[in-house]
Amino acid sequence: MSDAERPVDLGRRLRRARRRALFLGLRTVLRVAGFQRVRLLGQLTGALQYRLAWRQRRRIAHDMAVALGRPPGDPSIAPLLREAYRVNNTAVLEILAMFDQRQDEDMLIARCEVDGLAHLRTAMAGGRGAILLATHMGNAALLTIKLARAGWGVSVVYREARMMSAGLLQNGLEQYGIEGILANTGLRAYAQMVSALKQGRIVFVMMDQGVQQAETGLMQRFLGKDAAMPAGPAQLARAARAPLLPVTTTAAEPVWRFEIQPPVLLGQGSLASDVERLVQLTEQQVRQHPQLWSWHHRRWRKLPLATTPPPVASS
Repeated sequence: MSDAERPVDLGRRLRRARRRALFLGLRTVLRVAGFQRVRLLGQLTGALQYRLAWRQRRRIAHDMAVALGRPPGDPSIAPLLREAYRVNNTAVLEILAMFDQRQDEDMLIARCEVDGLAHLRTAMAGGRGAILLATHMGNAALLTIKLARAGWGVSVVYREARMMSAGLLQNGLEQYGIEGILANTGLRAYAQMVSALKQGRIVFVMMDQGVQQAETGLMQRFLGKDAAMPAGPAQLARAARAPLLPVTTTAAEPVWRFEIQPPVLLGQGSLASDVERLVQLTEQQVRQHPQLWSWHHRRWRKLPLATTPPPVASS
């Protein structure tokens, strides 16, 4: 290892240690406070992060304005971004509290309302399961618990966060009767998703934060930035011939509200064109409810704004 590489590695280790310490501290606070106070804590920490991270906030606000087709400095952006911090910090803390210690399911599902269940019932009647494509807009984990409580088999595809305790998400999902599929396992995860669909289960996936390594995704223009987006959801729908239904978050107050939309027609062209279609749908959802999306997630916010025409998918 060269001397030039050591500071980078040390800095990375320090950042991970800081995030790990933050996780442990938050977990302790949530255990003491109880789930009933999580929403208030999330709103407070979101407002505090928005105020203190002024450099980050300024850059995000600039990029957010461009993504929404508004001029930089537009006064409408600040309240939307402030609310996005509050909403998604609340969601993260709720998920942590839900999966760290099992909560009363009646209380949880009372905090979540769902529109469009008729679309899901129709899709499931086809006997091939269904793929629900969600976004990082609020606490969608509540939706999966509500669907499992209604009697559907639910499998959630997730990524293990380094800051969290190993097995937290897997064990947390299982305590509510939900199968967890660790996306980091590659082909094994894909085989588990196909198997779940063959069993007539709902497979819950997300794609809006892209992939970490560009070579594992397809480059797409997403909210003004070129990002490597996963082909997995589209490929899974094509291979399993399963319906894929977008899920959007429409409200955070007084309870989380989600809408399951009609199935997306896929498989008529190339895989790249299907991925582009799903990216465009996801982008449309964010633009409809920009105050609910996690703009401050580090992957999107660290990408530069695109300066060239968007890539064109082959048909």
